[in-house]
Amino acid sequence: MTPMGAIAERRRPLVEVPGVEPPGRGPEGGGPPYKVTVVIPCFNYGRFVGEAVRSAVGQENADVRVVVVDDGSTDGRTPRMCDRAAMQGRAGQVRVIHQANAGLPAARNRGAAGATGEFLVFLDADDFLEPDFVAKLAPAARGQGVSHAYCQPRMVGPAEELVWRVPAWDEELLLVTNLHPVTGVVRRECFEAVGGFSEDMREGYEDWDLWLKLAGRGWRGERVAEPLFVYRRHSESTMIVRAVARHEELYRRIVGRHTGLFARHGDSVIARMNDMLRREDMNWLDESGVPIRLLALERQRDLYEGMTAVRAHRMVHGMVSALPRPLARGARAALGAVKRALNAGR
Repeated sequence: MTPMGAIAERRRPLVEVPGVEPPGRGPEGGGPPYKVTVVIPCFNYGRFVGEAVRSAVGQENADVRVVVVDDGSTDGRTPRMCDRAAMQGRAGQVRVIHQANAGLPAARNRGAAGATGEFLVFLDADDFLEPDFVAKLAPAARGQGVSHAYCQPRMVGPAEELVWRVPAWDEELLLVTNLHPVTGVVRRECFEAVGGFSEDMREGYEDWDLWLKLAGRGWRGERVAEPLFVYRRHSESTMIVRAVARHEELYRRIVGRHTGLFARHGDSVIARMNDMLRREDMNWLDESGVPIRLLALERQRDLYEGMTAVRAHRMVHGMVSALPRPLARGARAALGAVKRALNAGR
């Protein structure tokens, strides 16, 4: 599920967020370094894990502890590569846990258990952080009502490099699609308050589920519009492929888990879905999957633009290019699932 976008500058000025601790009160202003635990789950990614660990221990203005969780790797060399990676950094800075395969959400939870720092970072073993990742995201994560801060990943593949321009936090849009990858700076107290990752979501969307759990408690994410970590695209990246293949099933589970949030936003979520579908040049669909005439869509456009949920719809046009292309079958299922959830809550 690869979002499309243009290559951006390697570095742009940090976006200032109202209510966020200014630099003078953080490490750059002479305060203590941010205390962070970086959790790196690893399954058969031994050839990448060393670079991930190096990027974690090399963070600027941060007191970092790293936990690598070898989640029952079967390739023979990954357990050894994880142990070798533990020799990086200061003595005791990197810890390795070997466990029977339990799935990605469980591996992340295992790595986070026992953390004592203010922040958690979840980094996949085949990705890596820029040196200023924590220094730029941690101040944003300290904002009022903020549970986590996230950035724009720089996506690197065999033939191309681009920046995924993830949207700013938008709770309604979060009910339609996942806004950003799992790698960000998360306040540990918020993560623990919602019980961490749902371990039965091991087939995908476990990060999306986490953001929704946090939103359900009244917290929000804060975007820093800079590419501060590298998301590696390669032939072994199977998790997202599996999630896309099971989108309909997984989305139904997302809706079922968060009916309160869907009911809170009402029919505006459905309007948002239809707006996205139209902008992706797909048929505008109702619950039964029957296409509605383009003329009817045009008549409805002004009505939807006047609703609170879609008042900023022209802004959505810029967002859509950075989002995964919706699948028609999955969209039909999503509309039906949302409507059933809303009806049940009335």
